[in-house]
Amino acid sequence: MTTVRELAERRAVRVVGGLLVSLAFVLVTLSRVDLAGVVAALGRAAPAGLAIGLLFACLEICARAWRWQYLLRPIKAVPYLRSLAYLCIGYFANTLLPVRLGDVARAYLAGTTFGVPRLATLGTVLLERLVDGLAILAVALLLGLAVSGGAPLVATALWVCAAAALGLGALATAAFALRGPALARSRPVALARDGFVRLVAGADAVRTPAGLLTVVGWTLGAFLLAVVALAAVARAVGVYLDPLQAAFVMAGVALSTAIPAAPGSLGTYEFVGMTLLVALGFDPEASLAAIVLLHLAGTIPASLAGLVMTWHYHLRVATIAEEASPA
Repeated sequence: MTTVRELAERRAVRVVGGLLVSLAFVLVTLSRVDLAGVVAALGRAAPAGLAIGLLFACLEICARAWRWQYLLRPIKAVPYLRSLAYLCIGYFANTLLPVRLGDVARAYLAGTTFGVPRLATLGTVLLERLVDGLAILAVALLLGLAVSGGAPLVATALWVCAAAALGLGALATAAFALRGPALARSRPVALARDGFVRLVAGADAVRTPAGLLTVVGWTLGAFLLAVVALAAVARAVGVYLDPLQAAFVMAGVALSTAIPAAPGSLGTYEFVGMTLLVALGFDPEASLAAIVLLHLAGTIPASLAGLVMTWHYHLRVATIAEEASPA
């Protein structure tokens, strides 16, 4: 039985580890730019471009909330505003917790509130991440070959594909083993099998071709909204991206969120985004300014909305952290 002290120690290790990773990326990123130049680029950002970027970043969140509502539908019909509220709570939690544990907290809090199995709700969140990852990997591979300077992202995407294949293979092997007759009478195995079944119930929405196409369509739609947000924010600081370049950089930035880091993917997000823009031939200072503004546009509105929803649903910040403990 895991004690409270052991849980606290694990949380501390996650937080410290994430902070160290982010600190390393921040230091490397800042060593490659003139900080005064970055500040100057931020100061001359065009308000109209920032407003357009902020609008499309918010629309992306709305599209993701619709997708999550659709994934939840086989489990329970949840009002759209309720799914949007808990999605924003997850974004808020990700600004507090390392390695995107806010997604786990979102699933467990929503499962409790919606009155549905929490593992099934977690299954919908894991499916979101799986579909996002596969879509982004496909985009990264295609655009990495089409865009000049995209070879490093292609190599990274291939490594991620290999890791994902190994992980899925291990999962399939474990699932097959749990069905074996030799383990059928084992209580721990029975509990594990029951948990796995509940988790997989979160994928019921994509068991039909129509359901799968719907989820993939909304995933690509959300990605395109993020691409427009990036292009608008980058243009505001003088970085003019064509559609393929914007999609290429957005794919790399999205992949960067898989790196275990501090809350909000601080440091890793900026390092990857700036590196890709510089590889495309853009000024380092303006590139970093664009990525910082994009990060803020994608984080602050959703996090503030999540904070408001946390108050609205009478949730405590400590409760959010506790709900991420099962990870």
